[in-house]
Amino acid sequence: MAAPTSSTAALQIRGMLCDPGDHFKGRYEVERKYRVDLLEPVRSKILSMGAVPFTLGNVETDIFLDLSDGRLASNDQQQVLRLMQPSGRVLWICKGPGADRCVAMDLDGSDKALEMLSALGYVETGRLAKNRDIYFAGDFHVTLDHLDGLGSFAEVAVMTDDADSLPLWATRVETFARKLGLDASRIEPRSYRAMMNGSSPD
Repeated sequence: MAAPTSSTAALQIRGMLCDPGDHFKGRYEVERKYRVDLLEPVRSKILSMGAVPFTLGNVETDIFLDLSDGRLASNDQQQVLRLMQPSGRVLWICKGPGADRCVAMDLDGSDKALEMLSALGYVETGRLAKNRDIYFAGDFHVTLDHLDGLGSFAEVAVMTDDADSLPLWATRVETFARKLGLDASRIEPRSYRAMMNGSSPD
């Protein structure tokens, strides 16, 4: 068997099974999250459609950060440090204001990042963990999640820099979700954090 190329090896070190290409590039993320009873039927469907696995078997821990006066939450913004195991990947994610605004970047490690953010005045306001698999299917990334106490969810999403295209992408995301057999009556509009806190949708 041929040895992996240097680029493939670099991806594998970061827990990636394929090159993400442009899937996570953009300032806006259009997503729809659906409650499901079982993840396996959704997984079988997307694989039958030619989806490619990106990451499998990760446990992601999200650490939520805000300034001490809570100004980010009051402005509908979030700063999240995401730790992925066993891949060891770390993401710094900035969400809001608004449901679709989202930018993220890779970091070398979590300890220094937390130390730096703390020095800038950020404090931890909560954390949650989820089991997550991610697949690429055409323009979309499909995320299969399970959270203890909340259940299982399938999310269809796409990222873009074009604010004017958001309504079109919303329609396309919902159309693709229907092809996966996801039930529109089971859309979950809340974030996992809001669900953990028992909050109502915005």
